[in-house]
Amino acid sequence: MSYWRLLWLALKMIYQLLCCSVSLIFFCFNVFWLFCNLAIPWCTLTLLVVCIASKFVKLQRSPNEKRLLSLLSSPEEWPSYWPIANRAAGFDAPENSKAAIKKCLARGYRNVLLDAGLTSCGEIVVANPAKINIAQPLGELQKLNITEQHPMGSQYEAEAVAPLRQLSDFLEAEAAETTVFLRLHDNSARMINQLQKFMTADESFAQRTIVISRSPLAIYQLRKLKPEIICGLWHETYLSLAILKSSTLITSIYGAIFRNIIAPVIGISVVFLCKDEINFHIADLWRNVGVRPIVYMVNSPNEKRYFQKTMKIQYLTDSLRSEPHVLMKA
Repeated sequence: MSYWRLLWLALKMIYQLLCCSVSLIFFCFNVFWLFCNLAIPWCTLTLLVVCIASKFVKLQRSPNEKRLLSLLSSPEEWPSYWPIANRAAGFDAPENSKAAIKKCLARGYRNVLLDAGLTSCGEIVVANPAKINIAQPLGELQKLNITEQHPMGSQYEAEAVAPLRQLSDFLEAEAAETTVFLRLHDNSARMINQLQKFMTADESFAQRTIVISRSPLAIYQLRKLKPEIICGLWHETYLSLAILKSSTLITSIYGAIFRNIIAPVIGISVVFLCKDEINFHIADLWRNVGVRPIVYMVNSPNEKRYFQKTMKIQYLTDSLRSEPHVLMKA
């Protein structure tokens, strides 16, 4: 008798489990139906409104495309065309230093990226906030010797953190052919106002500089104050999150918003993309909206050869000693 009772209880549990499973399936189906009928149309409508609104608030891209091309140099200047020296090739010489800029020029490379931050007294300085605490008065910063932080610093003369005005004077006097990619690490309104005032007062510096920021809002504010400034977006690797990378749809929507809405609105001319998140298709999509892609960080000779020969894209590098043509000569 107990055997049949146990069998009956087992069948009853299986029946209840099936009922619960069917109820769960119907619940999921109803939620999906609700999402399809309510959420997707509203999302579509919202994107449509944003796209239309972006046509009225967008800024003009670089006012002079020829000036941008002259700053980046041309492929005919191979091989010096391809690399952009990060922090003036900070692996080869003290980063963000005048000595490093001179070394780049001596090797025939004129494209350098330099860091910019704001001191506590409101002075824009050329320094990497990750290594130097710039949240202090300029007088204190200039007591530091930045060459000491480099492994080969003993080979260079002592050099202090340079204010932006001092860098501009140096470039005008000794490195007039340099193109500066000025990467902003402070995207506050105070920084934007200070930079706009400086570049308005120093037109020669503005003519040789491309301002880079990870903040679309900061770029928009800067170009709204001074539309002639050429700007670029530093595209962070936000999609490194597994939950986002696992969905091709989310990745596509995320990229489309940046390329087709944000880029035209803020009027960028270049975009810095992580080397792990670029391919021929993505590069073409950026070019189709009039933005030139540049990849970071590329230090391996084989990777450099790939981006030169195959992708034909300029790249940001920490060292110019690993350029393929330099190694071939050696």
